[in-house]
Amino acid sequence: MVFSALLVVVAFLYSSGASYRQDYVVLICTYALLALGMYIPFVMSGSLSLAYNAYLGIGAYACAIVSTTYGVSSLWGIPIAVVLSASVAWLLGMATRKLKGFFLAGATLLFGIAFQVFLLDQEQITGGATGMAVRRPSLLGYEFDRTQIMIAGLVLVWAIALLMARLRVSPFGIVVRLRKDVPEVVEASGISTSKISLLSLAVGAGVAALGGSLFGTMSGVAQPGSFELHIVFLAIFMPVLGGQNSPWGAVIGAVIVVVFTFELDILAESGTLVFAIAILLVVRFAPRGILGLLGDLGSLVTRGRKKVAS
Repeated sequence: MVFSALLVVVAFLYSSGASYRQDYVVLICTYALLALGMYIPFVMSGSLSLAYNAYLGIGAYACAIVSTTYGVSSLWGIPIAVVLSASVAWLLGMATRKLKGFFLAGATLLFGIAFQVFLLDQEQITGGATGMAVRRPSLLGYEFDRTQIMIAGLVLVWAIALLMARLRVSPFGIVVRLRKDVPEVVEASGISTSKISLLSLAVGAGVAALGGSLFGTMSGVAQPGSFELHIVFLAIFMPVLGGQNSPWGAVIGAVIVVVFTFELDILAESGTLVFAIAILLVVRFAPRGILGLLGDLGSLVTRGRKKVAS
């Protein structure tokens, strides 16, 4: 917990002094919330849904519609986006509950594509290809600035990752993980695996919608081009890169993705390719991800100290 809080402080110190760094930090938070949204249903429960670009979009467009169309604070769009995304994920899960593996991924992928088409075609609602403006969030007449939005994003990622880490080792989290590995045992105990899957998908969609709302309020615009399908494919591999045994692995994976694809000038033209190579190397030489590798190194150091002490 202390280490994770230090990471938040480091991110805040990095963002000070240059506005573009605040954009990078918020982008990292957006990707982290997307990866955390996929963590419970995909990593823990084993339900692969590729519709998460839609949940990101719902988050941003909900804030845009309530602030631009109805003239109220974009903060009201956040709970609306969470509830709407969770409901859509539940209904989509009900419609695809008999599908598994490739067929489930394909069906949810089509939904993500259909959502993009909806954003482009329904200009009277979404603004079409140009998108919609998102007004800065305000509360009781006070308008939050970019720094405050960034801090809220950092705290949000920290809190959700911490809650998920505790959820993972809770009785519910153990049941969710058992649903992935031995669903027959879960069913034999009287627990419906389909309901666990639906609940996991709904929670994950709500978390991803928070990422979309954060991105929309920081950038000030919601556009279809910001929620393309390639984001989902990157998010799938974020926990693999960081480590699947902890939600913090998804956060670390998000940091690496943004650094490789946006931050490093030397990788400006090949960041995604470098990320793909990094995934291959991690899968081959560190299957438990970076966190697992650091844990192994820590164990080696501890054993070395004990040998020296003895």
